[in-house]
Amino acid sequence: MKNLFKMLLCIVALISMQSFASAQIAYSITDNNRDVSGLQQQYYQFDLSSGQGTFISNLTIGGQTIRREYEGLASSGSVTFGVAEFDTELCNTGSDPIIGLSSDVRIFRPAGTYPLANGVASPIGPQIGETCFPAGFTEAAAGYNQLDGFIYAIASDDLLPANAPRSRIFRVSPTTGLATQIGAAAGITLTAGSGGDENPYFDGLTVLPNGQAFGTEARFTNNPTQSTDPNVADNGGLYRIFLTGPNAGRATFVKYLLNTDANRDTGLANTQDGVLYLLLEDARVWTTTAESGTAVTPAVFSAGNPAGSNTLSTPGCLRTTPFCGDFEGFDIPAPALR
Repeated sequence: MKNLFKMLLCIVALISMQSFASAQIAYSITDNNRDVSGLQQQYYQFDLSSGQGTFISNLTIGGQTIRREYEGLASSGSVTFGVAEFDTELCNTGSDPIIGLSSDVRIFRPAGTYPLANGVASPIGPQIGETCFPAGFTEAAAGYNQLDGFIYAIASDDLLPANAPRSRIFRVSPTTGLATQIGAAAGITLTAGSGGDENPYFDGLTVLPNGQAFGTEARFTNNPTQSTDPNVADNGGLYRIFLTGPNAGRATFVKYLLNTDANRDTGLANTQDGVLYLLLEDARVWTTTAESGTAVTPAVFSAGNPAGSNTLSTPGCLRTTPFCGDFEGFDIPAPALR
């Protein structure tokens, strides 16, 4: 009887885990290569059990087009923060809070959290404030730390030389938007004996429920064994980025991610049970964990594009060739603990 009871408990737990996995909802924004195409940016919701995308809104407020590119998304409960990359404006110049190009933090409302009681029906919320990211870093990524209540964000640039740090890590206030750099002023360097790319270009970031942060890059081929072993997963990597302690502002290599040269920017999100979702800007998705020995597996989406692939479907996308792309900000909202 005890064994039967244990078996029933295991079945219930398994069903609960499957239900939890099937309910994973993620959010991302495609900038639709706006700087070249001139198209609107678009806010999407994705069901990660099927790959089905739902178009939520163009990035407009009161008929005005938002020009900032929100390449970092970080959520706390029903509040999703968008962190914009640096563009051309200096910090706090009084430029328009909607179309200004200084990096800022803005609220994005997930499905089911609007219209508000005051009648506001837009999923695109107000500006929190400007980050004051330094000039010369034109990519961004973000994650929310449930333990301390801060947003953490990456500022990086793939055009910076590979012989010096190409990424910086910041602690961002969710109430003012102001960013404070962590670690050395020059940027993120590796811990001794880390391995991986000497100066990683990070453009994906997520913070696990235990407060550990991880960053990704898939823009460069950085494993010297590629020339001798064409099957090695040497394109792009996963790194742990230290937010506190003696290594704060530094990173250590965890594993290589892909066995083909993706040459894409990335987004990174996690579930409460420790699954990492790697998103490439062309809407392809892989899953893994933060453990070095865990495989990196292409997702299989029944409602993907095409069906059965690891590419999310993006109905209503304004950019159709060569793909609906530049999905970089990526997050799976977690329950608010603070």
